[in-house]
Amino acid sequence: MRILLLNYEFPPMGGGAGNATSNIARELAAMGHGVDVLTSRLAGQPSEEDLDGYRVYRVSSWRKGIHDCGLRGAFTYVLSALPVLRALAREWRYDVVHYFFSLPTGLLSLAPGAHRKIPYIVSLRGSDVPHYDDFNRGLQLFHALLLPVTRRIWRRSARVVALSEGLRSEALLTLPSQRIDVISNGVETDLFTPGKERREKDGPIRMITVSRLIERKGIQHVLEAISRMGEQNIELLIVGTGSYETHLKELCGKLGLDGKVTFHGFCLRSRLPELYRRSDLFILPSMAESFGIVFAEAMACGLPVIGGRTGGVVDLVKEENGILVPPGDVAAIRAAVKKLCDSPEMRRAMGRANRERAVDRYGWRRVAEEYGKIYAREAVV
Repeated sequence: MRILLLNYEFPPMGGGAGNATSNIARELAAMGHGVDVLTSRLAGQPSEEDLDGYRVYRVSSWRKGIHDCGLRGAFTYVLSALPVLRALAREWRYDVVHYFFSLPTGLLSLAPGAHRKIPYIVSLRGSDVPHYDDFNRGLQLFHALLLPVTRRIWRRSARVVALSEGLRSEALLTLPSQRIDVISNGVETDLFTPGKERREKDGPIRMITVSRLIERKGIQHVLEAISRMGEQNIELLIVGTGSYETHLKELCGKLGLDGKVTFHGFCLRSRLPELYRRSDLFILPSMAESFGIVFAEAMACGLPVIGGRTGGVVDLVKEENGILVPPGDVAAIRAAVKKLCDSPEMRRAMGRANRERAVDRYGWRRVAEEYGKIYAREAVV
């Protein structure tokens, strides 16, 4: 088959959805399919490039930053991508088009052009689903205004796919009659592997969070929890950038955590495994999370995890491999951290269970094969 994937974010831009696009494209190409990707371009990147057996086409978008697209960046991508999409659809006989995010990317499915005759798949990723992020009032207003458009994109699609059962349930609030399949994200289990060296027994407990720094991720609640743990020997490494970074740094100062918390900033994906391996546990008590690919990465590296009981995290984290807390509950976060800090054996047992779970359930080849089955059923005949 000839397949076109569209996403306004692609590594190194964005988070889980961009990473998913690149990994699915690579695996589909390895399976023998012809694969093209149409995405955004950062300064200095080529407009066209061959990567891992597939072709990437990049167009201009006016983003806020590498991890912060904003509405301006999203919609300038749509405007820039439309003429290229039309040209590609005329040049190649695509069997199926796959849009990551119904908004803004799926808007392209409604624009006139040769691509309108090709069946398309929509992947729901979280922020494109109404009611997903009730903490972002601007996003909710945006969804309210474009609700008829979202429904039209979903109804016209050959298939809609959600990242998790939780996200599927959220999406059905918008269109109860819509058929929605569930295909999770994956993780590169050959890249994200446990460390071979054991940590010093008497050293501090090193926690790590890897995230886009926005309010919804709940990192502020982790900081408050640590501040209430007295003299317990704990360190926290925060990896990532975002619009909430300044607030988090100011909060660290107010809570007296400057010696316990380190802001790493942006990290290349190839360097992330090293940071996970230096840590004892992963923590990210998000208030909303469609899947949480960083959980899968930490699990593959053999770390126990603490997460918010929300969305797709519930599918990933069970009693034997981590602790879930009510989002925003600082006391519960503190109790979960203390429980794992006080029990090295529990951390080791959860870490072993997490590595096994990641390898068994979250390989990218399995994800690509599941999408491939959908493509085959819905492709142009």
